[in-house]
Amino acid sequence: MATQGNNWLNYHHLYYFWRVAREGSLSRAAEQLHLSHSTISAQIRLLEEHLRGELFVRSGRALSLTTLGHDILHYADEIFRLGMELSESVSGSGETTRAPLHLGVVSTVARTTVCKLLEPILQLQEQGPMHLYQGSLDQLLERMAAGGLHLILSDEPPPQGLALHVYSRTLLETGVCVRGARLLAGRFREQFPHSLEGAPMLLPMPGSGLRQRVDAWLAAQELSVRVVGEFEDIETMRIFGQRGQGLFLEQLSLAAEDSLDGDSELVGWLPGIKESIYALSPERRAHRLDVKRILENTQLPSRKSPRSTRS
Repeated sequence: MATQGNNWLNYHHLYYFWRVAREGSLSRAAEQLHLSHSTISAQIRLLEEHLRGELFVRSGRALSLTTLGHDILHYADEIFRLGMELSESVSGSGETTRAPLHLGVVSTVARTTVCKLLEPILQLQEQGPMHLYQGSLDQLLERMAAGGLHLILSDEPPPQGLALHVYSRTLLETGVCVRGARLLAGRFREQFPHSLEGAPMLLPMPGSGLRQRVDAWLAAQELSVRVVGEFEDIETMRIFGQRGQGLFLEQLSLAAEDSLDGDSELVGWLPGIKESIYALSPERRAHRLDVKRILENTQLPSRKSPRSTRS
């Protein structure tokens, strides 16, 4: 029994390592934990002694994970995620909680879509405050890995090669159309899509999922547009388009609402291009009632992203 006891991992040491690894800095972790540098360094050294290997490569103040460090970080992510899940489940917070719901939204997801998907949870009487964070998918996944998000709404599926287990569920799938202010739309509506040759376009930033699909579609049609603006925030792109600064992209599910406000008109739809909204979660089964309410609009099975350790 004594020998087995010596093999038990000290989870306080693991927690300090996890926080430093996720913060990427000993100083930031110390500040967040309200501890001194020396205290955290001593705890990590004890963990390294227990594991018989170095977890960080230290170069001045810079820290980078060793191969062993990456492996341990993967396990730490799972351990502390499950710990938070257990705490919520046992305390009953999965059903009635006033604890904040932390949600991440990728910047290229339309605000109108976000509101439609999240409005049902605001009607829950026992719902705590909703904390909404915006950023790129990579930024939000880092926050989720550190235990800071319950759910991410994204227009892209989770990337391959994540150290974090992420479960993906499709909440919405819709076509994509081109819209413009009235005069501009009327000018380019005839002979669409060939009329797009040289047309002034407002597009999402290069590298985004929708932009890649649209660029591929234009190339297949042998069309070259004049890009007058590229936007990380899809709603800002829409506002510029409604003001006549260029043609812009819109989900077909939102196009009917735009036709009512009169600020823009349909130019044409892009056949074969779909815009999907995914809910990304570190849990296979949602325990919080508010998260369940967001996910209940789809009957599609959750899909676990392939996992591998990032080097």
